[in-house]
Amino acid sequence: MAGEKEVSGGSVRSIEEGGQRYLAENPAPREIEADWHAWIDRSAVEVWARPGLSPAQRSIATISILSVLREEGPLAVHVEAALANGLSREEIGELIMHSAVYAGVPQALRSMRVARQVFDRIDSEAAGDSIRP
Repeated sequence: MAGEKEVSGGSVRSIEEGGQRYLAENPAPREIEADWHAWIDRSAVEVWARPGLSPAQRSIATISILSVLREEGPLAVHVEAALANGLSREEIGELIMHSAVYAGVPQALRSMRVARQVFDRIDSEAAGDSIRP
């Protein structure tokens, strides 16, 4: 992703690292894996580098969409990126709570669990714990 377009460093790094973890857990066929990863990286950089929305606004939109779609892996990636983009944990929680009215409480419960897992992992890493929650 790096080097193609100028995008907020923290958010891109967070998305890139999380995206690589997610892609590793969901591999493509070996014959197209490199091309698939390159295409996803280019597409993400293109959309995140566009003018018109701040990285924080893009994070709000992305978390909302992934939450409603129940895409827990990418949601975890983008919860972490949202923190890098300046959203607080409280704002992320409020965003998910807001989605419950429109997308349903079961969906919001799953999304809250994902957010909590991300926050706990970050706290654990900051405390120097080697065990990931």
